[in-house]
Amino acid sequence: EQVLLAGCTFQQLGANGVVIRGGTGHGVLGCDIRSVGAGGVRVAGGDRKTLTPGNHFVENCHISDFSRVDRVYAPAVYVDGVGQRIAHNLLHDSPHHGMRVEGYEHTIEYNEIHSVVYEFDDQAGIDIYGNPAYRGLLLRNNFWHHIGSGYNVAGQAGIRLDDFISDVLIYGNVFYRCA
Repeated sequence: EQVLLAGCTFQQLGANGVVIRGGTGHGVLGCDIRSVGAGGVRVAGGDRKTLTPGNHFVENCHISDFSRVDRVYAPAVYVDGVGQRIAHNLLHDSPHHGMRVEGYEHTIEYNEIHSVVYEFDDQAGIDIYGNPAYRGLLLRNNFWHHIGSGYNVAGQAGIRLDDFISDVLIYGNVFYRCA
């Protein structure tokens, strides 16, 4: 419980920068993660059956130049489970998406996401996909900009709710130069 990685630098790694699975209240705070082969932070926790939150968080981190080896499905932040918070982060420079969200009752707020999805389509700054049962997601007050290749292709966006994703509250976000 309550393991905290604070003020760390993770760089030039072949896979993910940080992986948190299980437990409660773990956090990544004020870390720099850059030049990684896969994703920046993978965080999963909580109990889907009882909707008990994991209460993990990724906050005030700068994650850049990710997905260098795994060019797809290796976002800056991948969140799963129940009740995680992703806030006040700067996420940028990836050929694929910036964040991937699966699960229930997560809060994504006050992040800046830019310069992602520049090699692929059918993706976004944040991708939520795969299970129409996901509920209670909150995306508020984020800044999404310079997302997409700039070419006329299908499926590039700031926020992408794919395959019947519903019960997502989206407000206060700013979009600039998003495909």
